[in-house]
Amino acid sequence: MKTRNVWNNEISIHHIIGNVPATFWNESYHSHDHAEVFIHIKGKMDLFIESNVYHHNANEIRVYAPGELHFGKWDHDQDMEWYQISLSPAFLQTHPALADRIANRRRGDGNLFISKKQEIMISLAEEIFRTEESPLNEHYLYANVIKILCILNEPENNIEVQMGKNECLQEIMEVIHQNLTQIKTVQDMTELTHFSASYIHQLFKKHLNLTPHKYLTMKKMALAKELLTNGASISEACFRSGFDDYANFITSFKKHFGVTPKKHKKI
Repeated sequence: MKTRNVWNNEISIHHIIGNVPATFWNESYHSHDHAEVFIHIKGKMDLFIESNVYHHNANEIRVYAPGELHFGKWDHDQDMEWYQISLSPAFLQTHPALADRIANRRRGDGNLFISKKQEIMISLAEEIFRTEESPLNEHYLYANVIKILCILNEPENNIEVQMGKNECLQEIMEVIHQNLTQIKTVQDMTELTHFSASYIHQLFKKHLNLTPHKYLTMKKMALAKELLTNGASISEACFRSGFDDYANFITSFKKHFGVTPKKHKKI
């Protein structure tokens, strides 16, 4: 697997090509403060985004908004290729119209689509690497990424890819999403879905490589972080995201994000 990279303070682009081992995907749900755009050329994977499940194939585009929980995996080694563009919060704030397709949608919906202009997008991305040694390379990076984002925001050229179907897992994840602050244990999930606790554990371990309780905690942590970012107090973020124990919330937040809620508010 080979990787090429070009970046500045606001934008980075990576080109990944070659044999990707199954172990490459051995991580779990995560999110970023930046946005991401993937121009997927070769290979396939299962994607779990918030409470939705997708089957991601070659020649598709996928996008992640800041703070959007996602997780991709595939159980076998395979030849793959994609371009990955990361956009900083500062870039997104400065260019809200360009970020519309990425950020202004319900989390977990509208992440995948097919673009009629994918070949143009690939050509624009490749030009960034062809001009890597040019003194104008940073300008090529900025200009070509903006052109790619313009294409992403042309609705007539983009066809949304529908979610895949693992109906049982989909139902459980949607129930968690709708009742996040009320659910405390796996037993609560069983009462709301009528699936057994053992079956819920089996589904989460098989498809997401984590326990349902960890998934629940990650969803609550993402909500707490969003609340803090939007001005909520630490105690408000704790209880509004479904935590009953303030001290446990502080400990869990620091373990999950690497900083305390207090430090996060100052960032």
